[in-house]
Amino acid sequence: MPSLIRLLYIAPTILSLVHGQGVILKAQGSKGSPASLGLQVQTTQSDANIIRTSEISTNVVNECGRTLLGGNIDIGENTETQLANKTVTSVTKGGNVDVTIQQVNADGAGPYTCDLDQTSNADGTTGQTPLKVTEKDSNGGNITLSLTMPTDMACIGASTGNICTVRCFNKAAAGPFGGCFAVQQTDVTASKNTPGTIATAQTLEGVMAQVQQNNQDLPAAIKANSEATLDQQGVFAVDALLSSTPVAAAAKATSTATGKGKKNGKNNQKRYKMFVS
Repeated sequence: MPSLIRLLYIAPTILSLVHGQGVILKAQGSKGSPASLGLQVQTTQSDANIIRTSEISTNVVNECGRTLLGGNIDIGENTETQLANKTVTSVTKGGNVDVTIQQVNADGAGPYTCDLDQTSNADGTTGQTPLKVTEKDSNGGNITLSLTMPTDMACIGASTGNICTVRCFNKAAAGPFGGCFAVQQTDVTASKNTPGTIATAQTLEGVMAQVQQNNQDLPAAIKANSEATLDQQGVFAVDALLSSTPVAAAAKATSTATGKGKKNGKNNQKRYKMFVS
């Protein structure tokens, strides 16, 4: 199976089909705070964020999925980068967040579903808190979503101890398309996140099943790395893993482990990242 990057290079017509679809441009929370940007997605280039449950459940990607130009979204790393760049909006319990989504074609249309990971990076296929979403008609090619934060919200993620991750996606058959962004809660006592306080959980059965899956993935991952530049490795590796069939044991192990880790970091390393330097 050829990598997606190769297809984009040799078939420019595909580019017009996948460009943007439904990409998060910004998310604005409390008045006076900066706007959040979509995690990893490049809004100035031909990029899109795909969030598929099947890819999350087989441990190929995190709960935020992957981008066409960057591969798996490392939620922890991207969140810390945005905190450093001051591109994380502020939120409060019961407050509103207005999300602007660029719709390029029908695949980017709503309705959109949004949810919240209050640990920032511990949930997988389940565990997120559903959000109330009010969707406004497209205006100049953009869709506006008004999200209502939970009244009992308690963000505990990232180095600051008060970050949540918001995820929005539609039901497009070619996707689903959407994206994630970080929000920083200002009316909560920040969690003190240290290696000693961040709980993780995995069974011996789960570990051994993941080792079995890693052994199956290794040849494809090595081949992908050898054919890619440093910037392309994430995309090439995801493409290689998506072309392989996960063993049943690994899928079961992933399902067992999903949602047991707490706070930031549990989902950062997916299968392919073990082979990407």
